[in-house]
Amino acid sequence: MYLSPKYIVEEFLRKNVTDPRGRITSNSDSFTASASQTEFQLTPSSGKKLSHIESVTVDGTPQSKWGDYYINSKSQKVIFFNGLTGSESVIINYGETSSNWIFTDKPKEKLTALKYPRMNILIVGNPGTRLGNYETPVQGTIRFQVDIWTKESADNQIFTIEDLKYTGDNLAEYLSYLVTSAFENNESELFPALYDYDPVGMPPDLPFDDELQSYHYVVEFILKGVNLGRIS
Repeated sequence: MYLSPKYIVEEFLRKNVTDPRGRITSNSDSFTASASQTEFQLTPSSGKKLSHIESVTVDGTPQSKWGDYYINSKSQKVIFFNGLTGSESVIINYGETSSNWIFTDKPKEKLTALKYPRMNILIVGNPGTRLGNYETPVQGTIRFQVDIWTKESADNQIFTIEDLKYTGDNLAEYLSYLVTSAFENNESELFPALYDYDPVGMPPDLPFDDELQSYHYVVEFILKGVNLGRIS
């Protein structure tokens, strides 16, 4: 299966950066596995879709995202690399939403103010290195860019976080540091799909975006991975 490294980062940030607008809620599905079963179909609440996976257990044992299983977000499935033996209890806890806020594409001008704050993820460079002879895998060194967009101050753009009010420029800056903290504190959640997080400086101030009428911050960092784009 093809799986973009951008999606892995998107799912990671949706899990580890709290949406100030509270668009993400929690849900859980439980299954009894059949013999050799690998795929488990999630059933979000009516009108909602998968945001991210919080945790997966099999008979109470935590499973490793990208190690024991991967996620097909389009079909909203959790898929194990190896089939289960049968009769195991599988519990999947996940975030669901009617409106996600972190994406792998840029915001469009037609988006309403209620769609902000918003983030998008880009790959701005990805040199590869063969890890030995022609039969060995290629390791990519991916330079990611996370763009953070917030709107000008208004009643629906002021957010109280830990008893402090954030809006506009200072909200964008606050979110940029939440992104860096997410990688600093939770990098192990990306392994083995991605690893070796390396920040590229700290978030800089950028000019107000007149076209989108938004404040704009950027976070850049490097992650490595082997056989990028392939998950199975």
